[in-house]
Amino acid sequence: MSEIRKSLPDFDTKNLINWQKKGYLIKLRNGHYLFSEMKTDEYFLFQVANQLYGPSYVSMESALSYYGIVPEAVVSMQSVSTRKTCTFSTAVGTFNYRTVKKPLYFGYKLITNGDVTFRMASLEKTILDFLYLRADITDAQVLDALRWNRNELRLMDENRLRDYLSLYNSPTLNKKIEWLKRYMYA
Repeated sequence: MSEIRKSLPDFDTKNLINWQKKGYLIKLRNGHYLFSEMKTDEYFLFQVANQLYGPSYVSMESALSYYGIVPEAVVSMQSVSTRKTCTFSTAVGTFNYRTVKKPLYFGYKLITNGDVTFRMASLEKTILDFLYLRADITDAQVLDALRWNRNELRLMDENRLRDYLSLYNSPTLNKKIEWLKRYMYA
């Protein structure tokens, strides 16, 4: 909506309702619309996830899938934000946002694919976000059961992982990373 106001300051918002009724637009949430004929591939959905609720970057299962770590398809878009945890169910998919403290909002990069640009956690930050935010990972066996791709995990920059890990100051996360390292090189 704000982009329309920049280009057309006198825009009548009633047009949005009429365009939805005619099937030209899809409302994602208040102030966020999508033209019906737009192609919604994975990269476009990453960009939508960034714009729907911000500040945010794609992480968790969605980024693990992007990096080829998880073997199965991810059914909802997972992101991290400094705002409260929430979920938006839209016509183009479900978008989940998990909260991290502001000091832990780092480690993402801008990725451009064609005319789409989005914020994606680095592989190292994705792993840390996932292990930090998943309280259900309580031992090495639970981590092993995730069936992560060891070959892809070994591509991560372990120095960056260690540097990022030090910023969390979490003994529990340190233990989870030790389990992960044993899993990677088993």
